[in-house]
Amino acid sequence: MESSSKKEHRLEWILLIVTLVLVFVIIGIISLFYRSSRPLAQAKEEATTMARKYTDLQTVDDFYRFTREKTYFSLLGEDKKGTKIAVIMPKEGETIKVLNQKDGISESQALQTAAQAYPKERVIKADLGLFEDQPVWEVTSESADGGVNFVLLSYSDGKEVKKISNI
Repeated sequence: MESSSKKEHRLEWILLIVTLVLVFVIIGIISLFYRSSRPLAQAKEEATTMARKYTDLQTVDDFYRFTREKTYFSLLGEDKKGTKIAVIMPKEGETIKVLNQKDGISESQALQTAAQAYPKERVIKADLGLFEDQPVWEVTSESADGGVNFVLLSYSDGKEVKKISNI
């Protein structure tokens, strides 16, 4: 028959092993999360550097990654004069487009427009980019059946440019 001190000692070892396993699992999850978010953070850093080099962008408030025909990175912020601007640049080559934010709809207006146009869908997010060389907000939503939808809204007036349903 085992003594109670041996049982307690065995229980302590089991508890130690379980604790160590949990610690390693938590470290693994944190590491995975950090590595998966790093490419986007690096893209934001590179886009900000490019925008500051080729435009008057001074501060950055928001960053977006948009992919339709091509991949674009967009930054919202202020220029050196304090004017709120949007900078849209292709991931590779081509020209950087600078827009005055007052000449277009905001992210929240784009989200609201899509939610009103498609009330049965759950609006998830919006990204700013170029589609057929025109600035657009791409609003992502989810249908009740789990399908993913995209609606492209004109940056200048919020009118629907294109709808892609149930991907």
